[in-house]
Amino acid sequence: MATEDNNADRPESPQTNFLWRYVFSADHKTMGLNYLWLALFSVFLGMAVSLLMRIHQVWPAVQLPLLSSLGNSLERFAALTTLHGSLMVFLVLTAAPQAGFGNYFLPLQIGAREMAFPTLNLLAFWATAASLLGLTATFLVPSHAAITLWIFSVALFCAASLGNALNFSVTTIDLRAKGMTLPRLPLTVWAWFINAILGMLIFSILLAACVCLLSDRLLGTHFFPLLNFIANQPAGAMGNGALVLWQRLFWFFAQAEVYVAMLPCFGVVTHLVSTFSRKPVWKERLVVLALCGVGVFGFCVWGEHMFSSGMNPFSPLVFALLASSLGVPATILLVSWIGTIWGARVQLNTAMLFALGFISLFLSGGLSGIFLARHDLAAAVVSDDFVTGHFHLVMGVAATFAIIGALFFWFPKMFGRRLNETLGKIHFWLTFLGVYCVFMPMHWLGLIAHSRVFPGIEIASIAAGAAMRNFITIAILLTVSAQGLFLANFLLSLFRGEKVLEYNPWRATTLEWSVSSPPPVDDFGAIDPVVYRGAYEFSLPDVAEDFVPQHIAPEEVDKGSPVRRMRFGK
Repeated sequence: MATEDNNADRPESPQTNFLWRYVFSADHKTMGLNYLWLALFSVFLGMAVSLLMRIHQVWPAVQLPLLSSLGNSLERFAALTTLHGSLMVFLVLTAAPQAGFGNYFLPLQIGAREMAFPTLNLLAFWATAASLLGLTATFLVPSHAAITLWIFSVALFCAASLGNALNFSVTTIDLRAKGMTLPRLPLTVWAWFINAILGMLIFSILLAACVCLLSDRLLGTHFFPLLNFIANQPAGAMGNGALVLWQRLFWFFAQAEVYVAMLPCFGVVTHLVSTFSRKPVWKERLVVLALCGVGVFGFCVWGEHMFSSGMNPFSPLVFALLASSLGVPATILLVSWIGTIWGARVQLNTAMLFALGFISLFLSGGLSGIFLARHDLAAAVVSDDFVTGHFHLVMGVAATFAIIGALFFWFPKMFGRRLNETLGKIHFWLTFLGVYCVFMPMHWLGLIAHSRVFPGIEIASIAAGAAMRNFITIAILLTVSAQGLFLANFLLSLFRGEKVLEYNPWRATTLEWSVSSPPPVDDFGAIDPVVYRGAYEFSLPDVAEDFVPQHIAPEEVDKGSPVRRMRFGK
């Protein structure tokens, strides 16, 4: 029995060189960290690209160094948008919450020692890394070759994500510890599991579409024959009908991709809210059903973006109804978060602040999504700026807040050190205020863009729009600059941060906090963990502490503090 809870009693890792530890290692913890490193690089590259786009939009005469060296062609400026979107959607919002945190913590939270298919996990990571390299290289090559390279890189990412989805599903179903029944799964695991099922559906569709498109471009096949489309369309619809098959296949993926990015964030935020409110999740079973509802409805609203492609006139009604129905599971999640916080002793550390920031942004951006579900209103009243503001608030910024909150929460477990709380809180408030100053004005900009239909206010609306664009650009510059504070905090804490001596510094209940920080190579040592209760046993009556971990046997709970037992041995 150990005498104190520190990292000195942890089994030593085998002494191996760098290649075997990081390049050829199939350990799920190494894979998770590698995905997070890729996401960290991609998010800063994506923010730099967004700055270039914004500066060019507001001050088009400014000579941008990178673009000037490439000739300042229109193709280069158009490629900026594709590069920014590809990096943020694929390598950040998809890879970080699912492949990064999921790979690291799903086996630990269900009591498994490894993912079901470690070799597939390794291959999927390097395919993702190759995809990042290809997506970045598309900006530097001529347009025709860049399009082919982009399609190939996306296909490679889809294949990797498909392998990850299969791996997550099998791991969750087959490798749970004794006593880890489905009702006892943490909501993070439920979110990763549901997301994996949704991922298998949509990434397979986009992968097949990309393979067919590459075949048309390189092998002369006719999966998307332009002339056949034109021949089957009325004279006035030739241009719209030419690419409708590719549009259908793409939106099968793209609309559901929003929820692939958001589902893990829902699980993480619910987990953080419960942990730092010291209360069980309010209506936990209903939250699981809501996560399932997000996955089902998210897959069924693909036609929301295809109202002008010659579909049946009644289909907009169906897709608008399905899109509006997403408000039901979203409302259940929101009410559960509020119900969990209500009357609680909330611990306002940085992780909890980012979780609350996620809830605020999700609510603000989600309200505008209700209006966009009405296709007639969206087409007649708003412009692209409104959609950009809505999309970034919900999928982009809100998901990023959840990822950063998860990083502050699990950083001690992954690295054995803490992120600096003071720097973290300063970074939160600067970022929280900054993103509202950036994306809320975009909603107003989208509304005033059509104010010219009202006589007498066209000139005033143009002047207001120009001033607002300048304000948004300055806010973006300040918000992106604030991320340097996060980077400094991350790097300093990684090497010189406060060391964590306890297994469970947050007094959490799930299985990953029952092992040392960082976890040993074999995760749980010689004895497999046994689960005795659900994942959110907080503030129980007649218990010495305000939480009971999942692995503490019922007969041991009455003998004293479970925290004391975790400090002095398993």
